[in-house]
Amino acid sequence: MAAPRDLGQILCAAKDRGPVTVVVACGHDPSALRALSLAEDHGLARSVLVGDPGLIGPALGALPQRLRRAEIADAPDEAAAVRRAVELVRAGAGQLLLKGKTRTDTLMKGVLDRERGLRADRLLSDAFLFEYPGNDGPRRLVCITDGGINIAPDRDAKRQILLNAVDLYHALGEERPKVACLSMVETVVKGHPPGEDAAALAAEAARGGFGACEVEGPLSLDLSISETAVAKKSHAGPVAGRADILLCPDIVSANLLAKSTTYFSGFRLAHVVMGAAAPVLIPSRSDTPEAKLLSIALGALCART
Repeated sequence: MAAPRDLGQILCAAKDRGPVTVVVACGHDPSALRALSLAEDHGLARSVLVGDPGLIGPALGALPQRLRRAEIADAPDEAAAVRRAVELVRAGAGQLLLKGKTRTDTLMKGVLDRERGLRADRLLSDAFLFEYPGNDGPRRLVCITDGGINIAPDRDAKRQILLNAVDLYHALGEERPKVACLSMVETVVKGHPPGEDAAALAAEAARGGFGACEVEGPLSLDLSISETAVAKKSHAGPVAGRADILLCPDIVSANLLAKSTTYFSGFRLAHVVMGAAAPVLIPSRSDTPEAKLLSIALGALCART
């Protein structure tokens, strides 16, 4: 598969691969159900709605178009619904786990359960994709990470977050994604962990520690994404101006940067939690049904079918 350059291509690629089963924890969430209805119309997904049938039934009935390929798995309360949804994905009854009418921390507690969860061998992190239009560089999808799970990652945590994002790009067909480790400037300032960590990660990548990717850091945001800024500052590097992945220093910077692409620029988005045994989708309550649909498509391309 050629690496997609926009989210429309991701949607098409997911449709070509065929439908996946999405398991929804607390499946009476109207926004999730609308996204599943769109996914069903695209031939992208079927669903298992886990929760109280007395809540799920009316939510389904309120949809403009009823889901045709949905099952209901009974669970009496929120905790039981999360537990059963995770267990269904763990058992292979579904390929994606989608947050419904539950809190993200409640869902992640179930995912991270050592006995019955979806733990793998790596830290979990959220990878947020937006469509960079190519006003100052090539048109492509750019990933911001991690704005959803890890609050203040240390160097080892950043290493795993980086690997998760690289795995995502490999799943999308990008052979050597370019990673920018962000800091305020492109030089290392002694005693400033973001720059020091970025330089250490870039050095590890140069030794082959991250496999098939290019890593540079520290890099400022402008030098990561803007070829004009690279030319003006006379900077040379394997990633500068052409980054696919923006590795942020902490959750605050990543979250704000990601939301700015939506609310200041209106770029379309999709995001997926990587690092678990199956893709996990934790959409924001403010995400549109289209954004949730595109996240389902992204998760489908990462799923082991």
